[in-house]
Amino acid sequence: MEIRNIRESEINLFIEVLLEGAKWIAANKKRMWDESDLHAQSLMDGLTINNFFAAFIDGEIAGVMILQDEDSFFWPEDPEGEALYLHKLCIKRKYAKTGLSGSMIRYARNLAEVSRKKFLKLDCAADRAALRQFYEQHGFTLVEERLVMEMYPTAFYQLEIKSYAKA
Repeated sequence: MEIRNIRESEINLFIEVLLEGAKWIAANKKRMWDESDLHAQSLMDGLTINNFFAAFIDGEIAGVMILQDEDSFFWPEDPEGEALYLHKLCIKRKYAKTGLSGSMIRYARNLAEVSRKKFLKLDCAADRAALRQFYEQHGFTLVEERLVMEMYPTAFYQLEIKSYAKA
């Protein structure tokens, strides 16, 4: 397994993983990502290709995530440079329940540590108990819950990076 930044030529593969995840969630009568927002122009808005990461198993893209150095939309009060922000973690169904998502979180945590961040942060739907439990099992603690855009109940989590949290 290899986790790395994607290349520009791999953006469509990245999007395919997200689309598969969105369709699987919708098939389970839940909705998380609007498929119409899962295209390069929308995903790249305010980001660069360096924010996009993928896990590859035997050369096949198996999971994806976006990592950002700032997130003023969801975390407007955060001091600049304090955290690394995790978005759109998604695993191909073929690789579900293999521990890949945990490996990707560890990769993000390690990247936060070498970047001298105090926290790895994320937000998720507040009404997704299993998703919230997953993040909590991986060391994230709840910071707050609030309504985003006056319509989306959202839970905000952070994982303290021990090396720098007290700095």
